[in-house]
Amino acid sequence: MRFLPFVLGGLLAGAALPARAQTPADTPPAPRFYVGLGAYSSYYQPLGGRPYSGVSVPVQLTAGWQLRPRLAVQVGVAYSGISDNYAYSTTSYTAAGVPTGSYDVAGTNTERRATATALARYTLTRKPAHRLQIDLLGGLTLEHLSFHGRGTRLESFQPTPVVAPYDYRFADTSLLLTLGAGLRYRLTQRFELTYDLTFSRAVASDTPSLYTNLTSASALGLRYRFGR
Repeated sequence: MRFLPFVLGGLLAGAALPARAQTPADTPPAPRFYVGLGAYSSYYQPLGGRPYSGVSVPVQLTAGWQLRPRLAVQVGVAYSGISDNYAYSTTSYTAAGVPTGSYDVAGTNTERRATATALARYTLTRKPAHRLQIDLLGGLTLEHLSFHGRGTRLESFQPTPVVAPYDYRFADTSLLLTLGAGLRYRLTQRFELTYDLTFSRAVASDTPSLYTNLTSASALGLRYRFGR
């Protein structure tokens, strides 16, 4: 009978071990990966109407990974494109106001703009349970613009009208340092409403005048977090 306490103790210990081993597995994993979609506006990609080019609404897609409870890395791509057809007529005059000829111009302008960002997000709010979270943002931004104008010009002041085609291309790429802040408001366990405001300065650009410009960008969107 002296062995009975030892036997009972061993059985209780054996029953307790599986219970402890199952405890971590019962804890739901914290969501670490997220994606977002929203409207974007910047100096390089303005939101709204552009002269002779229609209306542009840049869209940004983001994806991020939560490294620590208060630190995440995020990449984003924003894009906008416009293609506009035009036609007009103009007349040339001498200094005395005598018409010397006329021009009929018709063509198409195509513009493409893309923005790529790589940012770190550090959360200032210490309590993750709060619905409203404030982040600091910092990283790099790459801006690219391409423009293509093509068409024909009819010169009627010649004895015989002359049709002159034209084709113009332009491209610019800039690398910028970016700092800013972001707000996140938790709607549900998976969805957050986000707003980011950043400021950038070019450190490398095909257009030298951009080196002196401090530009801004903003993004309003919705974020989805994966995991339980």
